[in-house]
Amino acid sequence: MINNYLKLQYKLLTRHFKATGLPIAIAPLLLLGVCYLAYYLLLQYPVFGSYALLLSNFQLLFLLTEKNRNDFLKNTFSKKDFYTIRLLENGIVILPTIAIFIFRGLWLYNVALIVLAVIFAFLVFKTFGKSVPTPFAKKPFEFIIGFRKSYLLILVLYFLAAIGFYVTNPNLVLFCIAAIALTSMFYYQLPEPVFYLWNSRETPTRFLLHKFRRGVLQCLLFTLPLLLTYAFIFSSGWFNALIVLGGILFLLPFAITLKYVAYPREINFPEGFALALCFSFYPLILALLPFYYFKAIKNLKNYL
Repeated sequence: MINNYLKLQYKLLTRHFKATGLPIAIAPLLLLGVCYLAYYLLLQYPVFGSYALLLSNFQLLFLLTEKNRNDFLKNTFSKKDFYTIRLLENGIVILPTIAIFIFRGLWLYNVALIVLAVIFAFLVFKTFGKSVPTPFAKKPFEFIIGFRKSYLLILVLYFLAAIGFYVTNPNLVLFCIAAIALTSMFYYQLPEPVFYLWNSRETPTRFLLHKFRRGVLQCLLFTLPLLLTYAFIFSSGWFNALIVLGGILFLLPFAITLKYVAYPREINFPEGFALALCFSFYPLILALLPFYYFKAIKNLKNYL
């Protein structure tokens, strides 16, 4: 039974990958490329790279604890098989990061990640439906769904930021703010149903600008309290706070633009590659944003 379940999950993953238009043989190479990139970033930024890897694994493990999914597994498998599957899934998810930490000799992080994976195998969160209240209005919907899928990560980042303020570590605070903003960008990966756009009376330009405005305001609800506190406590580093704020003001609209370039499908490899380029060389966004903006406007004319 467990083998059949794992084969089914593998088949689902391959179908998702084939939907990107790339041959399945590319998948291992892409995984190796992502692992190498993570390893390279870890070399460049040892402390914050380790935090980023731990937090990204934390979010992935959290997503696997979703209640409906776990209820299905509990109803399908025996108790022993259920926990075996959960431990296997968590082990597979953290395996690339474990390998990277071993190469870097970060044994403490490895232990922390393994403990986290074991603990999450026994946890279930009924959080991805309507049970968690959010401070966001119903339209647009991205922050409502995204927040319910990542609220635990947001809480952890706020907790780390509080530690950063307490121990007077401005870099840790900035890292947490940037991580919250980056998490917000991933909320735009999910496309809305086409009839939502059909019901809209706005032009493509006004529709996209509305998305920009609401997205930035909603992201600032998360980040602005931390940014203002940072600027007040670490007044000499206000310029760093401005750089992070500039990242939010440009990168979030860029992520929204990529969503509507890809629409009605999800953001895939080509758009993800463009986003990765901007992360690696931020000024590039000044050239790419107008280019993708007009592509998104052209695509939206088919639906609005």
